[in-house]
Order: sequence, then structure tokens, then C-alpha cells
Amino acid sequence: MDREVALHFRDQLREARAVALKDNEAFEQVVFVIERIGIYVTGHIESLGKYAESIAEKANRSPLAEKIPAQLPDWHAAFTTLYGLVQHARNDALHEGAFARHLTNHAVELALVLEDALMSDAVNALHFMVKDPVCARWWQPISSVRRSMLESSFSFLPVFSNAANDTGWMLVSDFSLARYLRDAKSNSERLERLAQQLGRVVEAGNIELAKASTCGPEDPVSKVLDISKGQPVLVIGPGDELRGIITPFDVL
Repeated sequence: MDREVALHFRDQLREARAVALKDNEAFEQVVFVIERIGIYVTGHIESLGKYAESIAEKANRSPLAEKIPAQLPDWHAAFTTLYGLVQHARNDALHEGAFARHLTNHAVELALVLEDALMSDAVNALHFMVKDPVCARWWQPISSVRRSMLESSFSFLPVFSNAANDTGWMLVSDFSLARYLRDAKSNSERLERLAQQLGRVVEAGNIELAKASTCGPEDPVSKVLDISKGQPVLVIGPGDELRGIITPFDVL
């Protein structure tokens, strides 16, 4: 499978898993992506069962498909077993409650194996980075930065600092934001802090930004992990353009 196509389907599987995390009965979101993969690898629109052999062949590029389940059967189900469970569930008309949640767990596990297989020969930051990352803005009010973090469950947001003594890409953390807001002595003071622009608060020394580790799109993932130290790494292109962001979670 072409690298760009593999990355496309990997991203779709990630998005489907994100939906499943928000709605633990949304197993069909993963199924829809698997059907698209099946259409691509077979060149035909068929039933989910007709795609099984072709998709399993792709999945076997990951040791999580068959080899690890064979060694650790109490911990992992084989890809073909998971596929069969999801296929039969797809063919039934209605799923609710605990049964649907159980099927969603199978679908998510199936997606994780496929994602690992699709990324089996990926080595560069470009292949693992999240494109178009959510950023904080220097002029953005603290209330809006807070909302962006909570909506996406992010611990860090990139921000381009315009501070006179430290210009460049930085990270604002949930810890620094929480401490700034919770140090307010009254509701009126908290209201005032929420309305302040991020840049003014940083320049006043009330929120401390962390210097962002950066890499280039073609840098190997091993370098990304070396410089990460548990924090996101920003993928920077020419002219300080932010191309993407990578966390250890993205390459796990």
C-alpha cells in the first residue's frame, strides 16, 4: 500500500477511535473505515466478510495481528478472531447497551492492530505527526486557551511567543494555566484572569511557558523521542512554519 494511502487510512482509524471514546456504542465508525480499506485493497465493493482475507494480509505486517496473540492468548485476541466478531456484529440489525459497548471494544482493538500494520515501515516525524495542531495565540484570552485544552483533552498547546526576551515556539501547559486561575482569591479576580490575554499574562511573569523541542519533518522518530522528555515535539518547516506536533502517545 502506498505510504500516503496508508497514512490516510491510519488517520481515519484514529478519528474513528476518537469517536468511539466519546460514544462507547459507536463501533460502526471503525467498521466504516475498515470497509473503505477493504474496497481499496480489493478494488471492489463487497460485504465485510469478502474483505477479510485481503485485510488480514495487510494486518499481518504487525506482530499484534497473530504472533503476539499466539504467544499471549490470555491477553490478546488474534486479528482474524476480532475481525470475525466485528463482521458478525455488523451483519446484525441492532446493538444496544453492554453488548454494543463490548463490540466497540473489539472494533477499537481491531483498529489498533491495523494502525500498527499501516505504520510498520514508517520512520520519520512526517509520518507520525498530527497535522494542523490546535495552537494557542499570543492575543488569545485565557478563557479561550482553557476551552481549547478541555475540548481536546490536551496537556500542552503550542504558542508562538512574541516576548521580547524569548521569541519562538513555546508550550503552554495545563498545569501553568490551572495554577494561574486557581491562585485567584475571589470569583471576581478569577473573572479578571480569564479575560486577560495570554501574551500579557506571560510577559507579566504570571504564566511560565516551556521552550518547545522541535524537529524537522524528515527527522527520524528515534530523534523525536530523544528530545521529547515526555513533552510534545513540534515539527517545524521553513520559516518557522508549524507543520505538526508529535507526542510519545502518537508513536506508541
